[in-house]
Amino acid sequence: MIHNDKRICDGVGLWLENRTDRDWDGLPGLFLDRDGVILEETGYLGRVEDVRLVDGAARLIGWANRQRIPVIVITNQSGVGRGYYDWQAFAAVQSELDRQLQCDGAHVDFVVACAYHRDGKPPFAIDNHPWRKPNPGMIMAVRDQCRLDLSRSVLVGDKWSDLEAAARGGMARGLLVKTGHGVQQAGIPPSFDAGSMGIDIAANLDEALAIFKQETSGASG
Repeated sequence: MIHNDKRICDGVGLWLENRTDRDWDGLPGLFLDRDGVILEETGYLGRVEDVRLVDGAARLIGWANRQRIPVIVITNQSGVGRGYYDWQAFAAVQSELDRQLQCDGAHVDFVVACAYHRDGKPPFAIDNHPWRKPNPGMIMAVRDQCRLDLSRSVLVGDKWSDLEAAARGGMARGLLVKTGHGVQQAGIPPSFDAGSMGIDIAANLDEALAIFKQETSGASG
């Protein structure tokens, strides 16, 4: 199964889409998990009619846009690998996400996704693929293409596996938000070594935004 869509960078199961011509060399990035963080968790989201922004997502992304911080969506998509929907459906969901963000003047700069999963259907049946979180492959692919400074970058996720990927990618910060799976995850201690990466837990994206604004203000003050 080989796709001609150039965004599927290996022709099968890896989506890599840089949407900007900006020079990101040395900049920090804001990495966001998609389902449960930006979009309401529905379980294997493959239908446009099920696309609903999480409250606060457009405000957080719009703030990063105004700060000229690159916004990167980084998402495991085993639904593609399992055959529940295809890359065309994934792209349609992304387009609707973009449309809803644009209504609030916000946009995403980069989208990365991995469809490989141990329970996937061939050719997606790969266990522990380097790109699948908690592995850091998607993060490193963005760094390699855009030369972001991961040591100053932040990832927001609703699962500890998101934050583990951030830690293994050498990020400065990981923030677990209590949306999607986050409520349950916050009650479980992380099972990985975060090393020097700072970890915060926020009730929602507006609280996450308040944390980022405070830190930005402190850094510039």
